[in-house]
Amino acid sequence: MRSVRLRDWLRQLLASRGLELLGSTSLARRRAFLETLEEWAVGDFDPSPDLPFSATGVVFSRDRALQLHALLESWAANAHGKADLMVLWTASDPEHESSYRELSNLWAGRVRFRREADFRADLLAELEVFPSTHLFFLTDDAMVLRPFDVSDCLLPHPRRSVFSLTHGHGLDWCFVARKTQRIPPLSKTFAGHLRWNWKDGEDGTDWSFPLSVDGKFFSRQEMSLLLSRLPFRNPNTLEMALQQFQPLFARREGVCFQDSVLVNVPCNTVQTECENFDTGAHGVHDLLLRWKTGERILWEEFAGLSACQAETKAFSFTPRN
Repeated sequence: MRSVRLRDWLRQLLASRGLELLGSTSLARRRAFLETLEEWAVGDFDPSPDLPFSATGVVFSRDRALQLHALLESWAANAHGKADLMVLWTASDPEHESSYRELSNLWAGRVRFRREADFRADLLAELEVFPSTHLFFLTDDAMVLRPFDVSDCLLPHPRRSVFSLTHGHGLDWCFVARKTQRIPPLSKTFAGHLRWNWKDGEDGTDWSFPLSVDGKFFSRQEMSLLLSRLPFRNPNTLEMALQQFQPLFARREGVCFQDSVLVNVPCNTVQTECENFDTGAHGVHDLLLRWKTGERILWEEFAGLSACQAETKAFSFTPRN
């Protein structure tokens, strides 16, 4: 009886949030989706009081060793507090493969690298062995703009809030939608951070999009459950698949620092799953050549910029040594 009441409540919740997935999928997928929601609804994702909060970040990378190196360097310089990083990478040819082998040697002992064999299986296997309470994702075209303390991101309860590194009080331009975006009403948390309700964000903009792979902090256990029930084959289809659960996460608060501390710098595109706008400032092959000649991105030039400034800024380069 409890299961029937729970299933009815979940159906009402999905209908109230306008979820259209169930009407267009097979009966088997609809049933599996509802079973996942039932397990989610009764799941205990509260971190153990006996364990300190901790975070693990998974970085997705393909054919962009030079940009990944800039992300890792800017993270190491600005991210204070403990957060383990693991890179799940793939390469399209031997030259890119060689660049990752070299990069992993540079970061040996500080960042763990895993060569992708089967994206979904590899990611789920990693999530099972992570000892951390929290989980976040990054992509290799990201850059850290200013110092922050990872422990601040672990303060809000992950079942009620989603902490975002990419948001801040001045985020009034949505690069993906290529338009200005309305900033929802913001208030302050007891720690002095900004908060808002994801459901109050303008549709189709950053302020209404909690389930993205760009520096959002989730409960590791909760995300492991959801991902284990979803079909995906790469970071783009992972993010698209996660939107099935948008109605659940839209009910949570968003929390962020006063200013964006992370930004994606979309100067090129390496995937073909969907049409992503990029500035075209730096081709993937050109950046590979710069890696092979011993250069690095001068990520220090991005320090202190706003997200809107950093998104369209071109790279400068300097020798790695």
